[in-house]
Amino acid sequence: MRIFYSGTVSENLLRLRSLAECFGIETTLVDVRAHQSLTAALKKVMAQGDASLVLDAESLKDGSNLDELDEVAGLLGSCDATVLLFATGDHELTNRFLRTLTGGAVHEVNRTACATSIRFPVSGSRLSGELASQTYPRQSKEALTLTVAHGGGTDLIMELDASPSFAHFRSGRARIFVWSTASVFDVHRRLEAEKEFEVASDEYIPAIIFLRSAYREHCWHNPRVGAGIIIDDPLLKKRYGFIHFPELLASARKHSYHVTLAFIPWNHWRSRSKAVKMFLEHSDCFSICAHGCDHTRNEFRSDDYESLLRKNFVARRRMQRHRERTGLGFEPLMVCPQEQYSLEAMRAFSDSRQFLGLVNTACMPRNLTANQPCGADLLLPAQDSFFGFPVFKRHYWKDMSVFAMGLFLGKPAILVEHHEFFRDGPAGAEEFVSRLAEMRPAVKWTPLSETVTRTHLRRRLPNGNREVRFFTDTFHLEHEVERATEYRLIRRVPATTAVRHVTVNGNVAPFTRENGLLTCYVRVERPQSLEVRVVVMPVEPTKAYSSGLTYCASVAVRRGFSELRDNVLARNRFALKAGKSLTKAWNHACGK
Repeated sequence: MRIFYSGTVSENLLRLRSLAECFGIETTLVDVRAHQSLTAALKKVMAQGDASLVLDAESLKDGSNLDELDEVAGLLGSCDATVLLFATGDHELTNRFLRTLTGGAVHEVNRTACATSIRFPVSGSRLSGELASQTYPRQSKEALTLTVAHGGGTDLIMELDASPSFAHFRSGRARIFVWSTASVFDVHRRLEAEKEFEVASDEYIPAIIFLRSAYREHCWHNPRVGAGIIIDDPLLKKRYGFIHFPELLASARKHSYHVTLAFIPWNHWRSRSKAVKMFLEHSDCFSICAHGCDHTRNEFRSDDYESLLRKNFVARRRMQRHRERTGLGFEPLMVCPQEQYSLEAMRAFSDSRQFLGLVNTACMPRNLTANQPCGADLLLPAQDSFFGFPVFKRHYWKDMSVFAMGLFLGKPAILVEHHEFFRDGPAGAEEFVSRLAEMRPAVKWTPLSETVTRTHLRRRLPNGNREVRFFTDTFHLEHEVERATEYRLIRRVPATTAVRHVTVNGNVAPFTRENGLLTCYVRVERPQSLEVRVVVMPVEPTKAYSSGLTYCASVAVRRGFSELRDNVLARNRFALKAGKSLTKAWNHACGK
């Protein structure tokens, strides 16, 4: 991609370049002062075959007269170019620049003191995909919007407080995008909270849409997005709280969705073979994963690394014992109690290697003392900046906007709910499945472990080969074309992680490690499935797990209170309120 500017490179242009690099697109800055004119610079670049262009209106507006702008407009329209007219100011010369190059489709840029919402109109659905019709909160601050001519085939892709700020139209053979923004998000800035990124989508989504339109499969993308529903806490019984499992499982099979129960490992001894039989018979649409270890309050928010490491091994052993007792397998994924975990917990997850990943509503630990992840990390299908251990984000259902954004970015669509969601049976789950299918008809409903081990980013290189970035130690890749292809497989693995070897379909494969990335090359001659395993030596705890009688009793009482709340008190709102107060009092008395 070529970015044309004049004079000094602005901070916004540098940020735009960084965004492009996040999606695998190499970017060159072209100072038109090194050429006779903007027209001359464009002709030289386009003669080299590069037709994906960004024109910085702010720096180019002063050096181009109307005659030259008319010539530039004609030049762009005469070729198969994808062009972004990038406006970061509202000067009258900026308006002249845009009016001329758009043939009057865009009249001017308007400065607004405050805009609080971001909307993607249905009219731009061909370009915005899953985001179409969705609205998102925006940090309340200054914004730039566009005055766009009505009609004329202009697609309004994004609006700020109902005013266009990102639009697309055709000019001759060229596709022209116009984006007005006061700032571009700095994807390399360390964040204090995920919300900083979430309320600034207007500062990066237009760039992504432009890049995908211009480069298609040369951009990093996830070709296979999965979905799942997680229910936290229940025991494996015919009925738990408002869940009637025979009805739910019948619905899942009928409507082809998959339910994963976040099962508390402490309960491993409580499942009865007679009750588990029903779940075994629905293994095509039902599975379980680990939900903590003892499920105590703030269980994984501790900063005691050694204790957290032991809990990982104990949780895994309990799930294995449960499988041996009942025949019901489990998915090696962890869901943290109360959605909370510490930085030390992430280190313990990574070092223990007992689970493939974490599935959580938060991608950042709660006890960070310094900003660590950046926007580039949150653009990935899984956030793996902490010790290379992936966090796959799940969401409660308030509306479909968070799932739309996730699908757009290639993230699995994972709904989390508790038994109260099923107060009216499986109707809510069925509605979610239906609405998700409207957004992405090809979404894959599979067991959660299959979803995460197939989640990846890929891009096509100029020579036809592929680069693939994956996120779990076990990874499944489908090679579906007849043409022989070489894959460059990339996984984030810290230098401190002891990798024994890498295998592809059981055969040891050479790999290299540099700058926190593990890289392996695989050549595939025909369509086939590949199973890639990164085999890591786990860090064992130095002490055996032990818990006193008082602690064991408190865990049992907590589980008893929780099940009384879910199975009895939940049906009576007054009793439920009293029960919650009692539980809080117990937690306080136990210091939890």
